[in-house]
Amino acid sequence: MSVRYFGGSTDVQLGDRVALKVLFRRRTGRVVYVPGVSAFNPEFEYNGMKWVGIRLDDRSLAATPILTKTGNLKKKIEFIARDSSACDLITQSSREFAEHGEGPSL
Repeated sequence: MSVRYFGGSTDVQLGDRVALKVLFRRRTGRVVYVPGVSAFNPEFEYNGMKWVGIRLDDRSLAATPILTKTGNLKKKIEFIARDSSACDLITQSSREFAEHGEGPSL
């Protein structure tokens, strides 16, 4: 099952540029983890729940849940553009939240 942005017409892909609100501020970043596309990482797929990882421009990491009924992201995650340039992807052995503490779950 592919993960889509709110509305269901655009698939989420690694490297996508997105905008979101974090603590009432608009932030931008890039998608660095997509369940089913990225190598399995237990920090983003646990107990039937799955999250998309977004590396914000300030290098912090946000994880947003995939809505289980639709397979879409929440409305507040806005697709900006595809970006195929290199980015820092989450790997199977990455332990972002264990090493740096838990960030906001959007």
